[in-house]
Amino acid sequence: MTWIKVCGITSTTDAEAAIEAGVSAIGLVFATSPRQITIQKGLEIAATVRDRVEIVGVFKDATQVEAVHRALRFDRVQVHGAGPLRVAVPVLRAIRPDELERDGTVSEGEMALIDGSEGRGQTFDWTAGRSTPRQVVVAGGLTAENVGEAILAVRPFGVDVSSGVESVPGRKDPEKMRRFVAAVRRADGVR
Repeated sequence: MTWIKVCGITSTTDAEAAIEAGVSAIGLVFATSPRQITIQKGLEIAATVRDRVEIVGVFKDATQVEAVHRALRFDRVQVHGAGPLRVAVPVLRAIRPDELERDGTVSEGEMALIDGSEGRGQTFDWTAGRSTPRQVVVAGGLTAENVGEAILAVRPFGVDVSSGVESVPGRKDPEKMRRFVAAVRRADGVR
């Protein structure tokens, strides 16, 4: 089954709604964004959902990852930028589709999160994700209406959604999350 991450969770209410919808993971953003949260808010959300869903810490670069990870104990870390990471959890390295085949962009042991829109909520040519033997996560512009097409095109390890399940930036819509998860599971049935 496709791993599903709802990114940009900013409240325990949204985290609970994501779990009820059936997601695999939630993303807590510690980079400048309308979805950015404090470490204190991250601790509050993590305490509420730990052991019921994976918690992914999302960062712009590698500089603050280790300290925040020590405080929150993420299940995975996602980084949008260069720099080595020294964490004992799986790493998602966000890259553009054109960087997928470039040596050194994604380190050994890391998984590529392909985001053609670099966080702007726009889709990209999903056929770029087909050309790699590595497992990938697809992000960027996904909605309940198009996620099935992305899954069938790329056959990714997972999908990552944020703005596609929001009512306004930083606030998730429970119905949109349910529809998104249902669309992923329908696509899983025809993979």
